[in-house]
Amino acid sequence: MSLIQQVLPFFLIGARNTLIYCFISFPLALLLGLLLALMRSSRIAWFSSTARIYIEVLRNTPIITQIFLLYYGLGAILAVYNLAQIDNSWTAGVSVLALNYAAYEAEVFRAGFLSVEHGQTEAALSLGMTSGQNFSHIVLPQAIPLMIPPFVNDFIYMLKDSAIVSVISGTELTSVLQFFVFRHSSNTLPLYALAIVLYLLMSLPISYVARWYERRLRAAL
Repeated sequence: MSLIQQVLPFFLIGARNTLIYCFISFPLALLLGLLLALMRSSRIAWFSSTARIYIEVLRNTPIITQIFLLYYGLGAILAVYNLAQIDNSWTAGVSVLALNYAAYEAEVFRAGFLSVEHGQTEAALSLGMTSGQNFSHIVLPQAIPLMIPPFVNDFIYMLKDSAIVSVISGTELTSVLQFFVFRHSSNTLPLYALAIVLYLLMSLPISYVARWYERRLRAAL
C-alpha cells in the first residue's frame, strides 16, 4: 500500500473537520459582523466607539495571538467551573475564527449599507417608514447582492486560516499533515501535495460560484 493510500482517510477526516470549523464559525461571524456594523453606524457614541475599537483590535493583531489568548483563557474558565470534558481546542478554534472574521464582515456590511444612495433613505423616511422598515425593505435588499462576493471570498480565506487551530492541537487538515510529516520525515513531498490538492478541492468550487455570481450581478446592473 502506497503512502498516499495509507494517509488519505486521515487527511479526509482533517478536511472534513476544516469544513466543520468554517461552517460553524462563518455564520457566527456574519451575525456578529452585522451587529458590529449596526453599532458602528449608530449615532450613539458609545456603540460606535465600542464597535470601532473591536474592529481595529481584531484586525490589527495576529490571529495566532488571539487564539492562544482565547485557548488558555477558556481553559482557565472551564477548569474553574469543572467543565474539563468540553473540548477546549474546538471551542477556542471556532470562537477565534468567528470573532476574528466578524471584524472583517462588519466592514463588508458597512460598505454594503453605504453603497445604497442616501436619497432613497430620505425618500423612505419622508413616506412615513420607520428606520427599521427603511433598513429591512430598502437598504438591506439592495446591499446584500453586493456583499455576497466579498463574503464568499472571506469564507475561502477562513478555510485557509482554519489551519491556525493546529497550534492548539485542534484536529483539521494542517494538523493531520503535521502529524504525518513528523512520522514520514523522509518522504514529505507527497503529503504536502495531497494537502494542497484537498485545500483546492474545498476552495475552488466556492471560488467559481463566486465568480459566476459576480458576472451575473454585473450583467444585471
